Amino acid sequence: MEPLVDERAPVFGHDLLSLLQKMGGKASVESLRNAAFGAFGADAVYANCHGDRFSFDEVLAFLASKGKVERRDNEVSLGSVPACSGH
Repeated sequence: MEPLVDERAPVFGHDLLSLLQKMGGKASVESLRNAAFGAFGADAVYANCHGDRFSFDEVLAFLASKGKVERRDNEVSLGSVPACSGH
């Protein structure tokens, strides 16, 4: 049996960063999660520019590891490293 392939178009990390920017650049993780679920759907698949796929929590961790966001406790804010130019 072949593994299932997710055919949904991914939401790129820069789209999530844009959403956070529209929220003033800082939000609770839950507020950002709720805004992302409203904008992209609760079952959205996130991706980076290389095509790696992530859940919401995984993409936040990825973005934090690249300096795109800072996460402190239950708060996330835009980081010091600019986002890519998008697609």
